[in-house]
Amino acid sequence: MKYFRFIPYLFLILFFQIVQLSLNVLFMSFEFNLFLFLIVLVLLGTLSNPEKFLLPVFLTGIFYDIFFSTFNLGIYSTKYILILLIMSYATELDYKNIYQKFFIFSTCFIIYNFINLFEFKTTFFTMGILISFLTSFLIFISIEKFIKR
Repeated sequence: MKYFRFIPYLFLILFFQIVQLSLNVLFMSFEFNLFLFLIVLVLLGTLSNPEKFLLPVFLTGIFYDIFFSTFNLGIYSTKYILILLIMSYATELDYKNIYQKFFIFSTCFIIYNFINLFEFKTTFFTMGILISFLTSFLIFISIEKFIKR
């Protein structure tokens, strides 16, 4: 019975992941990605009790591994949980400086895109990743400021 309380969180997190996949298909010709799901994971990690999201995030990673990935089962679940735990730890350290937020978000971004960063080595791809990172970071900062108000 206690596992039924995770079902709304699971569907909400799956919704954000499917929206990210759909948006990235639209932006594919521009070599630009919007990492909405990464932003959601980072924001979930900054909440006061992110442990209640571990099972939905794990199941979302399994869902992604089964339907959209060509890698071994569990890689994306591990990445998602690692990002959630890093942000939970960073929140306990009480990060308030924009430089600390930038460093922590960039660490989570590298973990999130670890497979994709070494796949292509063109300058155009590198610019697309940098633009995607800066856009995602600015969205994260603006949403975080909006939530804290």
